Amino acid sequence: MQRADQKRTLKLIPYGEALKRLLGAAYIKPICYETVPIERSFGRVLAEDVTSEVDVPPTDRAVVDGYALRSEDTLGASPKNPVTLRIVGKLYPWSPSTDVHVSAGQSIYVTCGAPMPQGADAAVMIENTVSRDGKIELRGTVRTGENIASGGEDVKKGNLILRKGDVLRPQDVGILAGIEMREVKVFRKPVAAIIATGNELFELSKRDPTRIVDNYALIVSGLISELGGVPIRLGISPDDLSEIKRKISEAVEKADIIVTIGGCSVGEKDLVPDAVNSFGEPGIIVHGIRVKPGKVAGFGVVEGKPIVMLPGLIASTLAGFYLILAPLIGLYSGLVLPVISAKTNHDLQADNRPLYRFLPVHMRRVNGTFIAELIPAGSSSLSRFIKSNGFILVPPNKTLKKGEEVNVTLFSNEEFTHFE
Repeated sequence: MQRADQKRTLKLIPYGEALKRLLGAAYIKPICYETVPIERSFGRVLAEDVTSEVDVPPTDRAVVDGYALRSEDTLGASPKNPVTLRIVGKLYPWSPSTDVHVSAGQSIYVTCGAPMPQGADAAVMIENTVSRDGKIELRGTVRTGENIASGGEDVKKGNLILRKGDVLRPQDVGILAGIEMREVKVFRKPVAAIIATGNELFELSKRDPTRIVDNYALIVSGLISELGGVPIRLGISPDDLSEIKRKISEAVEKADIIVTIGGCSVGEKDLVPDAVNSFGEPGIIVHGIRVKPGKVAGFGVVEGKPIVMLPGLIASTLAGFYLILAPLIGLYSGLVLPVISAKTNHDLQADNRPLYRFLPVHMRRVNGTFIAELIPAGSSSLSRFIKSNGFILVPPNKTLKKGEEVNVTLFSNEEFTHFE
């Protein structure tokens, strides 16, 4: 039965169907890419495969400070029977290898990174020689290929180096520089405008003991950044239809994605769905998902821009973020939350309602096995999420047994480094 003050009823749909509709709606506009200098590519997501057009190193190079020589000239060398070679030149990393040639009984001084001269097939460390009067004395055999990095040993021309979708780490950027790339094609960071709604809210810069500080928008802003988006907070809108519409219009002009927090349930002051529909077709696409918490979340399209409606209770806000907003941002940014198989740490009884259960967990590693530790707390508890680093989505009427394998979606890519 509908309450007298209830504006609408929810049409709950399965989460899989909601996700399918969400990603379909997001393709209204093509995903955008941009080319950036490699110096500014740290943490960005590759938009194309990278294949090397050069060998690294380009030629055989010495990996020590010492002397390049012919290994056959050192055969039989020992403290009692040292071998003496004449020094006929010097090579540095910037020197052409064609400057000098090593013949029988000769050696060439090389610094680390210098090209190997023609005729030489090994290098000996300077500390393993005695140098005097333009000659070196060796008291041990040097093997063929010793202390040499062969041309193409690190990277061969034509090899696939990095794949589309890879997040560029410092070492990845380093190899891009090593194969002489100066810029790289990456996913453009989507801009997400955040609108908090509610007469009860006030800005972080103010103090009012009778109302609630707008900290959820701050949380959502940080989470968007972690997923490769650029958040812009448009402040608080009161529970007023015209004000919510004005904020949404501002967001359409400034952002690729619009996010609202609160005002999307079925009560008297829940005006966000009305504001979204007031912009015309298609408006609201999904309002209500079979998941707990977060069932009043929804999304639609306003003037060609996807808009996600997050509930105003923290557990529901974060459930809606990870189940709806995170996949949407990932579609634009190229970042996907990692999923790890783990074992539960205790039993979980089935819930008799036809809803998926979004459950925060703390992942840890025990003797090489990942354990998913369920974090119990109330629906309005933010501390529950402070103690967790991922979540599981339990199907309706599903019972979990201790030790049963589940898929844990981590809250961010960085959580890999935080396992105890």
